[in-house]
Amino acid sequence: MDIKSLMSGIAVVIDDAYERDDEEHEDPIFQIVRNIENEWQIPFYKTASLPPENQYKNLLRSASFVLLDWKLWPSNAQELEREGIEANVAFLNKAKEYFVPVFIFTNETLEDVTNSIEEQSPGLYNEDDTEKNFIFVEKKSNLRQISDLVAISDWTTKNASVYTLKSWESAFYEAKRTLFSSMYDRSPNWPRAFWSAYEKDKVDPSSSLTLLINNNLLGRFKSDVFSAQILDSENPPVCREEIRSLMSEASFVKNQCLLETEVRSGDVFDLSDNKYLINIRPDCDCIVRKESDEIDQLELYCLMGHTMDDEVVANRFKNKPFVEKIWESVSFGIIDGSTVQFDFRQFQIMKYKDLKTNRIGRLIHPHITKMQQRFAFYQQRQGLPRIPQEAF
Repeated sequence: MDIKSLMSGIAVVIDDAYERDDEEHEDPIFQIVRNIENEWQIPFYKTASLPPENQYKNLLRSASFVLLDWKLWPSNAQELEREGIEANVAFLNKAKEYFVPVFIFTNETLEDVTNSIEEQSPGLYNEDDTEKNFIFVEKKSNLRQISDLVAISDWTTKNASVYTLKSWESAFYEAKRTLFSSMYDRSPNWPRAFWSAYEKDKVDPSSSLTLLINNNLLGRFKSDVFSAQILDSENPPVCREEIRSLMSEASFVKNQCLLETEVRSGDVFDLSDNKYLINIRPDCDCIVRKESDEIDQLELYCLMGHTMDDEVVANRFKNKPFVEKIWESVSFGIIDGSTVQFDFRQFQIMKYKDLKTNRIGRLIHPHITKMQQRFAFYQQRQGLPRIPQEAF
């Protein structure tokens, strides 16, 4: 996928040179923006200063990327410089929350800029490995020519997180466009039709409509959006701690992302002392269907689990097939990198009201589905007679 497709959308440029209505002084940013507009066909929202903080959310949710001039304050204004640096770093931290790439194009020395970022917010910028940053810092004078834009292209494709985000966004937009267009062509009132059906079925209509959209987006999502040439790099692999945190993030959703009034299979509850309960009751049964019932009275089908010692996990599974015992399901690294062993023999029915304050997150598909399948097999397993020793 070329850079034009990756960086599609509306870009934002923030530079005090735009305080002048004309280009009389011809700050390099004017030529840089013209080059990007002409070469990548990307429209720009142009402003001379950082927007008010209460506008950051809407701005960053819509921006494909941001060009930021570092020095947005007058020269020889020490107090304004301190406030300006604090404001810039606060904006960068908010941009990181929305994972919007920020290109800092400046007339200042690069070291002054990166040192200021590090002083105000340690860890926000990685000087040792710039490919791990969502921030790209370069002098304006080095980006005057169209050919100079290759530096931005190279950084984008070398930065695995930025490249993956932009590739995924492009495929997601196409899937979203085709889904909503096709649904609208069949009926402009398609959301109401499904909402009504869900209400009659006594399920949560908002959650069910969301699931319908997600499943249909997945069905329309093209899976060949990433390039092995870019992601299959020769860089050293991430460290053990990073791998574990990544595996946890990919299989376990933390409680702050969940609705308190919604219960699903995979919900995990912390009982303290490294013990946990996980709900394996099917989603269709985790619904309050009668108006007289309350979510607090919902019965959960729970399995007891406990964290496993790292040495035990390594001895059982390192460089070996991930083979579980018939009575267990092992979820690797889900609780802050700790592995949890859930025991099918320790099954209990609990009320949601007795557990809801202890919920810490949710194990998601395919991990919870695998656990449910293994538990179902355990419940229906068939024993066989012992083979007589004389038969051998």
